[in-house]
Amino acid sequence: MKKYFAVAFLISAITINAQLLEKTAITVAYRYTGRNVLQTGLEFRIGNTHGRSIILGPSLLYSHINHADKFIPEAHIYLSDQGKLFGLSSNPYSIEPRIGITLFNIIFLNTGYAFPIHKEKYFKGVTFGIQFNIAPKHTQFYDPIKIM
Repeated sequence: MKKYFAVAFLISAITINAQLLEKTAITVAYRYTGRNVLQTGLEFRIGNTHGRSIILGPSLLYSHINHADKFIPEAHIYLSDQGKLFGLSSNPYSIEPRIGITLFNIIFLNTGYAFPIHKEKYFKGVTFGIQFNIAPKHTQFYDPIKIM
């Protein structure tokens, strides 16, 4: 019975995966959140009507803290509206509202403020970052370029 469940799960995952990959990108970013942070993760875009969409995803932050390498999970959500970004990210150490701009959903430039929520205040204060979204060539993740 477990084998049948596994086969059914694989078939459904492959079918769903084809649709998810059309609106998914891999991200690579640099952030300054009171310290230098490298970030990598996934972005999933929901909607694309008139330049408005919701972009959400998980990511992994890397920083050198107290003479040790630290990998920290993060979840974030953005509202993209005709080149403007409004978002919120959360990790075990801080919550960070963000604003910024996007260039066709390829590059995100943003700034925000990290509010510490942990007794160890690794991330706090004004933040800024640049993020590159890497998706397949013919994807629905990027905004279309309109040439007049």
